[in-house]
Amino acid sequence: MRSLKGTAVISIRKSVSDLDRLDEMRKRDEITNRILDCYALAIQSAAHYAVDVDPLLAAEHRARLQTLEDKARAVASEAQLRDVQSSLRGELRDYRERNAEVLKKIHQELENAAAAMMIFADTVAANGTNHEHEVNAQLRRLESTSHGTHIEEMRAGIGAAIENIQSSIQQMQRGNQLIVSQLQDEIRILHQQIDAERKALCTDRASGAWNRQKMEQHIDNLLGQNQPFCLLLVWVRNYKRLESQFSRNVLENTLKALFTRLAAIAGHEAVIGRWREDQFVAVLDLIPGHAISLTAEVNRKLSGGYSVQENGLAQKVAVQAVAGVVDRLRGVDGGKFREKLDQLSIAISGA
Repeated sequence: MRSLKGTAVISIRKSVSDLDRLDEMRKRDEITNRILDCYALAIQSAAHYAVDVDPLLAAEHRARLQTLEDKARAVASEAQLRDVQSSLRGELRDYRERNAEVLKKIHQELENAAAAMMIFADTVAANGTNHEHEVNAQLRRLESTSHGTHIEEMRAGIGAAIENIQSSIQQMQRGNQLIVSQLQDEIRILHQQIDAERKALCTDRASGAWNRQKMEQHIDNLLGQNQPFCLLLVWVRNYKRLESQFSRNVLENTLKALFTRLAAIAGHEAVIGRWREDQFVAVLDLIPGHAISLTAEVNRKLSGGYSVQENGLAQKVAVQAVAGVVDRLRGVDGGKFREKLDQLSIAISGA
């Protein structure tokens, strides 16, 4: 009987101990979840308060931090948390370096502009001073000659003064032409820089294709003009694995190579952009049948190995691409077309 009581007591103690241990584990899990929430909120704050030197860089930076925030909230192991930490350090370091390059470029442009304006001002001042002295000297010569008594000397003096004044005028004209040429060069360089900035705002930096905003504008224009067109959607089905397997430099060079292949297949008249991080779209001026037949070629040529250089070494990247087509006929409502596009995007992502 005592033995049974002792066994019961031991069993009760063990149950209590197990309950205490479970309660401790529950509390530890709650603390861990709170820590992960704080970590995710810290990433969110880093995105919200990122220094906005270049709007395009800042938008890409915030999008990547949003992805890291989602990963932090879904962490299920220490290894995954370390991956998030490593990715965050790399993203912050990369953003700092890229902004430093932008600031360095702006600083250099300001220095160049200041130097050019200084040269311009010095040239104008020097030319003006030299010509003023020369003209004043010739005017004094004319005044002196006018008091002469010999006709021949007066004629010679007047002729020399006229010749020198004409020479000064010609030099001023040449100097002005040089100044105008310098200003034209500066204006042309400024136009090139403005065009480059405009292009950067419309371009996906990672791939070189148009970005989502520009593609949306292009599609809206076609819908507004009631134009028929086909849209080829390409999904990189193993993008997430490539993102975790390779560095950002390798991944971006792979996307650039994929974009080049897609442009060669779609033709020079196609408008191609990056729709999502793992999707590209190409707007085609083709009838639906021809566009559909193009998907087989896209699947075959975009899928496969890509050789990408990093630090002088070749990296082999295996890409798995799936393509689909949605057409927009003349007169079809724009909202219905976008519904079809969303359905294709969902369907192709589940292929």
